[in-house]
Amino acid sequence: MSLRFGILLTVLFLAGCGLGPRHYETYRGEKIPVGKVTPRVLARTGDWYTQNYNSYTPDPAEIARLKTLLQDVRIEIWMGAWCPDSRMHVPAFIKVLDEAGFPRRRLTVYALPRHFKERSDVRKKHIIRVPTFIVYKKDKEVGRIIEYPMETLEKDLVRILEGRYRHELQTDTP
Repeated sequence: MSLRFGILLTVLFLAGCGLGPRHYETYRGEKIPVGKVTPRVLARTGDWYTQNYNSYTPDPAEIARLKTLLQDVRIEIWMGAWCPDSRMHVPAFIKVLDEAGFPRRRLTVYALPRHFKERSDVRKKHIIRVPTFIVYKKDKEVGRIIEYPMETLEKDLVRILEGRYRHELQTDTP
């Protein structure tokens, strides 16, 4: 097997594994991912991810509560790597999940382009602003944080999982 063929197979395999976004767009001279991404992809996008992940300090009492509440939960994050709110809140939210021991296999992150509102997947999910964190328990949506937390990310997530939360920006979601 030639070296070129081996490299081609490796590239095709990695692209098919979902290890990175399907494509990128340029925003203010910066290459940003668009599509299904992982936290690792976001960390390679720029210093913003690592800086905001490392600088966020979740409340230990809320993390302890989350550890018992996150059973049978899956979470989707709809964000824009170009968006200042996404750049601030997404790394912090992922840190909350990491500290609570939430398995990353139950987390899906979608990086949206700047002009995202006409996309069918966005309309179907009622994404009105980014970031939007959608929380599912046993595959039923139980709440969402839209653009910013009402209190803190971890307190809002606890309240969602306890059934005591509705974000002020939430509209007619399922």
